[in-house]
Amino acid sequence: MYQKLDICEAEDMKYEESFAALMELDEPVEEDAFFGLFSEVSIDEMKELSDKYLEEIVSSIPDDRLEFYTLMSSYKRNLRGFFNYHREEGNRFAAISELFRFREWYRDSEKVLCTDLNDNREFKASVCEALFMERMERMSLGRFSLDFESAMDLDFDEFEDYADDDEGQDDFIDIDENNDNDPRITLVDPVNPVIDGEKYEDEYENGGEYLQ
Repeated sequence: MYQKLDICEAEDMKYEESFAALMELDEPVEEDAFFGLFSEVSIDEMKELSDKYLEEIVSSIPDDRLEFYTLMSSYKRNLRGFFNYHREEGNRFAAISELFRFREWYRDSEKVLCTDLNDNREFKASVCEALFMERMERMSLGRFSLDFESAMDLDFDEFEDYADDDEGQDDFIDIDENNDNDPRITLVDPVNPVIDGEKYEDEYENGGEYLQ
């Protein structure tokens, strides 16, 4: 397995290139061998490696593939929380098991229905292969129709509650609701919001400019 991934020892799995090579290896990987590859990788390192890899996936998804984008974004966010939780528990087995489960889904050759638009040939491919086809399209190296419906079964219900609380915190402003002097409290009435001197609800009911 080391030779197939072009690594010399388990320590080499701490590198992004080695992690990507393992995820994209076009052949089955036994679970015992998979666990052995991560024997020298900490849970924090697994979290960082998977987060960067998933970010590349998410950023490569076209704008018109909203459902799949939402699925992968949600999985990425929840996986971060999953790793945070099991780091506190010291549960390396759960962390590596989840990476193995993801790879099995990612490399499943029956997940995406593909049509080569050059000759109308239909075939099935893995999510990994389908994303590669989309990159080929962007480089004008092929034309494909890709149906990800069967790939929407990436199940992470068991750790949805682990969603990473650190993500998106910069988007929120800390308002002290007990401080009457905080001017941000009185900017908008939450019950009857007023915009430019008129109630927003009136504009909504009358199909006003805010809906145009």
